[in-house]
Amino acid sequence: MKSLLREQITKLAGQDSHRFHMPGHKGRGAFSAALDITEIEGADNLHDAHGVIREAQAAIAELYGSERSFILVGGSTAGNMAAVLAAGAPGVPMLVATNCHRSVFSALALGRIDARFVDPVANDDTGHADVMTPEIVKDALDKHPDVGGLVMTSPGYFGNVSDVRAIAALLHAKGKWLIVDEAHGAHLKFCDAPYAEDAVSAGADVVIHSAHKLLSSWNMGSLLHHRGTRIDADVLSRYLTMLQSSSPSYPIMISVEEGVIEAKERGSAHFGTIADRHQEVYASQDPNANIKLYQPEDHYDYSKWLFLVADGTGRALANRLQRNYGIFCEIEYPEHLLAMTGMGTTQADLDALLMAISLSNYPLRKKEQQFKREGFDMPSDNRLNQAVPLWQAVLPQKTENIPLSECEGRVSAAFVMPYPPGVPALIPGDLISREMIDYIQDVINDGVTMVGLSDGLMPVLAK
Repeated sequence: MKSLLREQITKLAGQDSHRFHMPGHKGRGAFSAALDITEIEGADNLHDAHGVIREAQAAIAELYGSERSFILVGGSTAGNMAAVLAAGAPGVPMLVATNCHRSVFSALALGRIDARFVDPVANDDTGHADVMTPEIVKDALDKHPDVGGLVMTSPGYFGNVSDVRAIAALLHAKGKWLIVDEAHGAHLKFCDAPYAEDAVSAGADVVIHSAHKLLSSWNMGSLLHHRGTRIDADVLSRYLTMLQSSSPSYPIMISVEEGVIEAKERGSAHFGTIADRHQEVYASQDPNANIKLYQPEDHYDYSKWLFLVADGTGRALANRLQRNYGIFCEIEYPEHLLAMTGMGTTQADLDALLMAISLSNYPLRKKEQQFKREGFDMPSDNRLNQAVPLWQAVLPQKTENIPLSECEGRVSAAFVMPYPPGVPALIPGDLISREMIDYIQDVINDGVTMVGLSDGLMPVLAK
């Protein structure tokens, strides 16, 4: 019997000659199966590290400037969940940014932790959540002074970076902790200006990195960094042991360590070249072009190449890039296309991408230049509006599957999210609004994968 997975993945791997999607190694480099061992004598134990793994983690902590670093084999998902569970305390709610990854909400449910949800600033160019500002955090603390701390995401999926240093100082002044899901920022420590500051250096208490997203590590290879005493590192370690496999992959662990070492040795030059190219393309592009490279004024991760498509043909553009040029992007929406670079990205990759974009581009007519992005903005009002506490809504109970169009006023029994990036539109316990129904339907109609629904039916709590 042949392996269907091997056959399909081999086929795909032969098509995307220019990878602008995760992971960061871009299909370059390999490991031998001989490295896939178990916890034999001399190999140490990830969940009780006293030998080589402990030494490797200590070296990584020194490179990132943390007090303690943990290699993860369960992705940033495991790190996010462990951090939230370790920081949570009975009867003490926490602030949670509404653009957090689904793993954060899973941890809230498992830990029966109360959350106070906070909306980041919305990005006018993409319609998605952008950055958390100190002003937003201050207002949230004034409104919810009883919270233990804040869980937030930075950089965002499209590269915008929050002012983590100012937010950390604000929280710490009030005796509260900060957890930053910096899954997309494992490289920032090794980058110079114009890249934004990394969250460990900026003072966050716990920072989670996906070493596979931008570095050359394998998928699922990640890191968790800890500083200070506001969150107990030993409790973090115990949760990581519970959440990750008792048979961790040594090739993944090796790839994390080597990915960090490579980033330390040549990350500054590599990502510096990518940033220089990014700024050069941005500065020289036609302001009236249909396809334009996005670049904010500051606090940005230049490893992300976000192309805005004014006429809404982004998905057709993505199909053309795949079919004609072997270019596969990370995400394809009608009005934007995200090309992620990484340690494995070459100048030839960027040349191919920019040539393909140039051949697909055209100047807008004067009438079209007045184009106003309509997009599919995820509603803020009545979003994450908990009619039933999250932890209670996920417990076994009676549910119904009904057409999405009939869900107004009902309570969600599922996590519903466009994927990628995995930011929930609805979580269990949410009261479903007409605006949210319209948003979900629009996204589905455009061919974007919406996790949580099945054949147009939405799981809701039974009346």
